Amino acid sequence: MYRQTFPRYGAQRGAVLIVALVLLLVLTVLGTASMRDTSMEERMAGNFRDHSAALQAAETALRTGEEGIANATTFGSLLFDGTDGTYIVLSTSSSVDPQTAGNYGQTVASSVLTDGNGKQLVSAMPEYYIEQLPDIELQGSDISEGAGPPVTLHYYRVTSKGYGVSPKTQVLLQSTYFHWNGN
Repeated sequence: MYRQTFPRYGAQRGAVLIVALVLLLVLTVLGTASMRDTSMEERMAGNFRDHSAALQAAETALRTGEEGIANATTFGSLLFDGTDGTYIVLSTSSSVDPQTAGNYGQTVASSVLTDGNGKQLVSAMPEYYIEQLPDIELQGSDISEGAGPPVTLHYYRVTSKGYGVSPKTQVLLQSTYFHWNGN
């Protein structure tokens, strides 16, 4: 006959249970820390994507403004009186405040920042304004022919504001554009 023997009750101390609980605690701490790090990386990636979208939108508006200055037909329609987002800055006046929303009178066409299905890729279309800065007259010179006629440089500053996927994300960019009355 087979007889089964059991260890004595007093000989068991529960060491395996304590070791298992300690290992479970360590694994729980590692898992929680890993989830927190992953969540932080996901938020950072989302913020980077949002900022990149705002930067690209602002760059699009900046280039649109510069093209408007370079295009004679578009340039001829600009009023430079403040009503259409174009201003004249005199040597006695100050620049336009880029933080004031009412100063932006020009927007980029909505079709520029949309996906293939017509869905807008940013929270709002980028906008810009153009300032005509005081002209600078330079004395012309040419080494082969001596001093030439004076050259007048016409300066313009384009300020653009782009929005990201979130309306809280905004990027401001400025560029200075000039052309002259000569060649």
